[in-house]
Amino acid sequence: MLRNKFTYISDMLILILGCFIMAVGLNTFLEPYTIASGGLTGLAIVLNKIFSVKLWIINLLFNIPLLVFGFKILGKKNSFKTLEGILFLTLFLGLTEPLTHMLVTEDILLSAIAGGIVVGISLGLLFRINASTGGTELACLILNKIFPFISISTFMFIIDGIVIILAGFVTRNIETALYATASLYITVKVSDVIVEGFDFSKAALIISDTPEDLSKNIMNELGRGITFLEGRGGYSNLGKDIIFIVVSKREETSLIRLVHTVDPSAFIVITTVHDVFGNGFKPINIE
Repeated sequence: MLRNKFTYISDMLILILGCFIMAVGLNTFLEPYTIASGGLTGLAIVLNKIFSVKLWIINLLFNIPLLVFGFKILGKKNSFKTLEGILFLTLFLGLTEPLTHMLVTEDILLSAIAGGIVVGISLGLLFRINASTGGTELACLILNKIFPFISISTFMFIIDGIVIILAGFVTRNIETALYATASLYITVKVSDVIVEGFDFSKAALIISDTPEDLSKNIMNELGRGITFLEGRGGYSNLGKDIIFIVVSKREETSLIRLVHTVDPSAFIVITTVHDVFGNGFKPINIE
């Protein structure tokens, strides 16, 4: 009970912080130059440019009806959490509105980059606690329910594309649309980093003619466990033992050097992996 209460409080604090950071990013860097980098907030920036309607008003007017329509899709718990996100973002958009007149930088590209980073950080924080401020995500869920043959990601791509094109049309400047595209890309990448973190590992598949010797050297030198996978050569049709191993990113270079020393002709495939659980990595803790 106490743990659940602590989790709720911590999630609420992150939600408030995420909404505040998003409002600051939108009002400080994106709105002054009509950099509408997709989504409902981007559409709000475009409508603000056309009708001079405040961002917080547009955010509230669009999101509340969407939430009502999407109540059955989200369920009671998620709908309430989304409502909290909508209200907090609306509040902070209103409170930070004076930032739109500060003009922190006169360089539009810098403003697009900074806005993308700041909004990306806020989205990453919200995603980590499975929170939402409504907007595009909610609209896409509703559209997917109506048109199930079109994926949610496709709807998001379409909506973001339309908003970015509208930004260029409203400002009568194709560069504005390009800046918005760059800002959206940065937002996505930054939010991914916040969600996934910097602490990633490396998984390797190693095909060698001397798998036994190689595995012993890996275990002795790196202290990592290995797993043998059964494989078969496509050309030779002969069975092969494939070594599977997960190491930290700092150990990647050492692993490559070690493999090259033992078997210079070995074939190595290395990929980046996240959330590795077990001995030597994160403990398995499901609560």
